[in-house]
Amino acid sequence: MTPRERILAALNHEIPDHTPTYGWFHHEVQQRLKEHYRTDNWADVLQELGIEGWGGLTPRIARPDYEARAELRPGPLPGRPVVWLDDRTYEDPWGIKYRIGEGGWYTEWMAGPLENAQTVADIEAYPWPTVDDIVEPEDYAGKVAEMKRQQLFVAAGVGNPYRDSWELRGMDNLLADYLLNRDLLEAMYEHFYTLYGEICLRATRAGVDQIGVTGDFAMQDRIIMGPKSWREVDKPHLAKLIADCRAINPDVFFHIHCDGTIMDVMDDLVEIGFNVINPVQPECMDPVEVKQRWGDKITIHGGISLQQTLPNGTPEEVREEVLHLIRKCGYNGGLVVFPSNVIQPDTTVENIIACFHA
Repeated sequence: MTPRERILAALNHEIPDHTPTYGWFHHEVQQRLKEHYRTDNWADVLQELGIEGWGGLTPRIARPDYEARAELRPGPLPGRPVVWLDDRTYEDPWGIKYRIGEGGWYTEWMAGPLENAQTVADIEAYPWPTVDDIVEPEDYAGKVAEMKRQQLFVAAGVGNPYRDSWELRGMDNLLADYLLNRDLLEAMYEHFYTLYGEICLRATRAGVDQIGVTGDFAMQDRIIMGPKSWREVDKPHLAKLIADCRAINPDVFFHIHCDGTIMDVMDDLVEIGFNVINPVQPECMDPVEVKQRWGDKITIHGGISLQQTLPNGTPEEVREEVLHLIRKCGYNGGLVVFPSNVIQPDTTVENIIACFHA
């Protein structure tokens, strides 16, 4: 099988020649792997690990005023031009302020421009981008077709409006909005879903294989806003986004990324059309149970422990966890082996190789 055929087989619940893999890697880990394989080319590392066939192409949101002020500085984070406020603090195109954490492992949210909003009028006064600000890649459909000819599985993606709303509004404020100020929350969602919905429609028309919605809305023991509030507010918007795209291409895959446990709303996610679930974090979701209950409808894209086995286990323990996952969850396709988030510097090169070569 080609890499594209392998991925499509797994997602269509057919038996691939071997289980496809995917991974995210911290910049320090990337450097160590390049040194291990004696290459400066990250694509060479992915090939050595057997991570093949994944491609992506998504329309962007143009922010010309911001882009004129943004500056790319040396260093791995944030890895793109931003407006710097000091040596470690920067502002993104939405006006959200972040700080690069000690050691440079992650960026930390600092403040959002809608934290003090009290009314819908305050929400509407924010300079929201519109669908007119969406910029498609030149010859979008042609580029997607060419990527497929190169045997790539082509994905596009948007943020989860819940995640993006709390970063604008502040987590405490947004959770209060679910209960006390739902009109403010719906006003933000109207803007996000209009914008992101159009991006997804354009990507679907261009022929991408998959649309991803990325952003955590769960903790390790529950849904952050609670299942009831999620069903009342988020579910209808997500359902419409998926239905609109499937009206163009009924076969487009929909992928959702959320760390933590989403067991309480798995039936809902399947009902509205998500068919690739990432990362099925094994510390709080049992991949075997997920496979038993929903395995005929969804693909598990994940399942490998990033909190325990990868950083703390031996290479043999890592291999055994991967093989156990494949035996229990990949018997009829429907599995992509994926460590449950970004592989951190506390994981050895030997364990990474054991994971992807198992």
